[in-house]
Amino acid sequence: MRLRATIANLSKYNSGSYREVTLSFPTTTEQVQSALRKICIDGHLSKEIIITGYDTDIPGLAQHLHEHADLDELNFLASRIASLTQDQLVIYAAAVQHGEYTGTMEDLINLTYNLNCFTLYPSIDSAEEYGRILIEDLEDYELPEAIKPYIDYEAYGEDAKINEGGEFTSFGYIVNNQSPFENVYEGITVPKAFQVFQYPFRVFGSRSEASA
Repeated sequence: MRLRATIANLSKYNSGSYREVTLSFPTTTEQVQSALRKICIDGHLSKEIIITGYDTDIPGLAQHLHEHADLDELNFLASRIASLTQDQLVIYAAAVQHGEYTGTMEDLINLTYNLNCFTLYPSIDSAEEYGRILIEDLEDYELPEAIKPYIDYEAYGEDAKINEGGEFTSFGYIVNNQSPFENVYEGITVPKAFQVFQYPFRVFGSRSEASA
């Protein structure tokens, strides 16, 4: 899983004279501090950053990530995604394309805990294919062969998709199966294990002092 964010010093960015540095997530406090030094963020004279771009191998994820995203939350999200199995990662990527729980960073993080709320049919990528499966494979009766050429499988599949609120993604057809969605993360305090943001240490003579 790849998730990288390119950050810049906000005040210098607004003035048009800035440098950027790329952070790979999950990350560490030391790596964050090193990146902040490179863009002249010290926690005193300059405190604010802006994220100028994202790079990820999860299709569509970057468009849901904000330029003022919290680095601790990004680390939380990346750590959660990195903990998923390959099968879970595919469901997560499909769910991101589905777009139901992608409005906030809180949603994206909680989505990693609630993949059981979605059913993915990886071999189905079109309304016609879905309609055919629903009619021929899932119905309780056997359809006479003479009738099959007259059935509009695409229209049936499209209607089913609309009624279910599903989506055809690059990973297959995904639908919310209506299992309860649990808000594990309330969007207030990032668990300590994922907190990495800290301003660089300031050095005064032989004494080091942490920036406030």
